[in-house]
Amino acid sequence: MIKTMRFLTLALLLSNFLCFLYSAKDTPLGQIGVSASLSGSYDSRVFGVSSSLFNESRSGSNPYILSEELESEDDFILKFSPAVYFNKKISLLKLSGSAGVEIAQFVKNSNKSYVIPITTLVIDFDDTLSKNKRFSNNAKIRFDATFDVGQQVGASILEQDLVSYTYFTSGLNFRYNHSTKFGIGAGTDYTYRHYQSGSTGPRPYSDLSSLPLRARAFYIYSEKLDLFTEYSYTVSKSHNNSTGQSLADSSSHTISFGVNGDISSKLSGIASVGYSHLNFDNAMTASQQTIISSLTLNWKYNQKTSSNFSLSRSFIPSAQGFSNLSTSAQFGVNHRFIENLTGSGYVTAGFSEYTYPASDTLEDVSSFSNYGFGFSIRKLINKFFSIRGGYDFSYIDRGSEDFDRHVLQIQMTGKF
Repeated sequence: MIKTMRFLTLALLLSNFLCFLYSAKDTPLGQIGVSASLSGSYDSRVFGVSSSLFNESRSGSNPYILSEELESEDDFILKFSPAVYFNKKISLLKLSGSAGVEIAQFVKNSNKSYVIPITTLVIDFDDTLSKNKRFSNNAKIRFDATFDVGQQVGASILEQDLVSYTYFTSGLNFRYNHSTKFGIGAGTDYTYRHYQSGSTGPRPYSDLSSLPLRARAFYIYSEKLDLFTEYSYTVSKSHNNSTGQSLADSSSHTISFGVNGDISSKLSGIASVGYSHLNFDNAMTASQQTIISSLTLNWKYNQKTSSNFSLSRSFIPSAQGFSNLSTSAQFGVNHRFIENLTGSGYVTAGFSEYTYPASDTLEDVSSFSNYGFGFSIRKLINKFFSIRGGYDFSYIDRGSEDFDRHVLQIQMTGKF
């Protein structure tokens, strides 16, 4: 309790100090400002696992995590995130980024408290490309580059754990419109994850890297709508693998066809469907192939109300050495009640199928289903501060067991 009070006092004093001293201003280095957010949440299953698995790991029978790291399956979490952000225009280039930290205090599981960096850097020749918009300020050549280094901590239903890893991501996308009706593009993004936490599940973590290479051809149907075909080749690798067997060591070939842009004055989005073939470096495990899809649609009913729908189906490698074919769908609604008060809600459903190495003798589930819903309300207090509160519910069915999860959160954000 003393640590919690100290945490809140420090966060409030620093927030007030930032608000008093700074506001976004133009400098020779560009526009520079500061932001800060303070949040409190309750998570009924902070490790994302059932009570039986949590108690089994807590009993000391799990060699991959210390029992003293599992003090409670639910927790109250306080987070404070101060950051500095900037925007800079250099001729045709636009640079934007941020640097800060996230400080989290777990009230019950005190060993899980952390301080992690939060950084981003984006370079745009034409920022409509990174925003997936068809309309371009520069119709001939467009590109964007992204660099991100930081830490990720959060419950993962897929991994059955409170996962912690350091990540590095860099990406580059390029597009060239050869004519008013034809264009080509290419892109890649490299990601590396270094895992720190032990595993509440029956398998240890290995570091994980992924390198996709993409090539696209566009038919420019109109100024705001593209038809495209895309081919991608992705290589995934596990590192420091103590078991010697991992289905994360794989490569995939995917070809898809889709549409991107404004379909009508009210409907916009991106949709694609294709075929993916996954090969494992493990010779004892047969390759897999399936229909994959990606769909994101936004529908604007009027000035106050809009909705969105997303659907995805793809292979996902795991740092625990298995492969996963995941299908998920979500429908959401956003509404502005008054000028400074907005709300949103969603429902979601998903299904995941696990594939383990042929040499894996551990008993585990082969699939699971998840369903959920949530809602939130955001209030704009003034030009600097806003406050948000929300609730999320999820139900997970793994066949042999099922459980639910409740998350309540309130957050105040300031941007100066």
